[in-house]
Amino acid sequence: MTDDRVHGVQLLVPGSAATMAQWQDSLGRAGLTLDGRGITSKTLSFPTPAEVVENDGSFGPAFGYGTMSAQEQAAIAQAGSALVLDLPVHLDTVPGETATLIAALGEAGALGVRLEQSKLGWPVERWVQALDSRDPWMLYRCAVVVLQDRGVSRSCGMHAFGLPDAQVEAPPAEANQLLGSLNVYQLAEDPVLVSGDTFSPDAQTPRRRLERWPDGGYPQGHPCHNPFGTWRLGAEGGRADRRSDLRPVFIPPLVALLTAAEEKAGRHLHREEVQRLTDEGACMMMTHADAKNLERGRGYADLEPELAWQQWQVLRETRG
Repeated sequence: MTDDRVHGVQLLVPGSAATMAQWQDSLGRAGLTLDGRGITSKTLSFPTPAEVVENDGSFGPAFGYGTMSAQEQAAIAQAGSALVLDLPVHLDTVPGETATLIAALGEAGALGVRLEQSKLGWPVERWVQALDSRDPWMLYRCAVVVLQDRGVSRSCGMHAFGLPDAQVEAPPAEANQLLGSLNVYQLAEDPVLVSGDTFSPDAQTPRRRLERWPDGGYPQGHPCHNPFGTWRLGAEGGRADRRSDLRPVFIPPLVALLTAAEEKAGRHLHREEVQRLTDEGACMMMTHADAKNLERGRGYADLEPELAWQQWQVLRETRG
């Protein structure tokens, strides 16, 4: 079942320290306090749960995606241990504080930082530069990767900003442009998008219809699973639906209703049962902007009522 907590980001931080005591000493000199609960600092408005993990030989390959130099990767392969940090914030929420934290980690001997939401790892300086600059394209390139599979390209990592990813069926170069433009638009402008809207990166490119779906690429609980879902871009020339001023928002979410019903029945729900629960669920009418704020605070997207059965199958598959 999808949980009711705000999802932040998880960082893997290999360093020269080999033990908790060594990390505590080096972090202390950098102005950070590490105890059994995590990392705190006078410069941070949020506590950061942390644990120390030993180097099992996987650190070097974990940073082997072309974002680190051979020398940097070799140093990471020889790291004494790593910190796993669970930041209770999204990367764009408090970028200055996050940059300060990562810079202090660098002072304490951190050899690199990998974002577990996308598995992209970069040198400390690159993260600090991107966060301090607030440049949406730089942040996007640091945090988000585009994957190709059987003609479909999809991004992975936008949940590090509390936003949906996107996917499209198009040649790789065109797909990269479309997905990058849509995702950076989300990051830079924070627009209120809904299923049925259309998108184009420029006036010359045919528009494509957007439809929000659950993320079926990774199972729930996996760091790369995006609880805010994925925008599916339709074929070229898509037309926008007429958007109403208000939208029905299920209270409790439709996901929670269907999950509880399935657990009570002890079996998979039939199509007519999903339809009945969708039709009978209690809703509150909200503006699209208020609905988006509610979703972000809740930490996950709900199903689209018109596509409840199809989307429930995708979501249920991700639960394993």
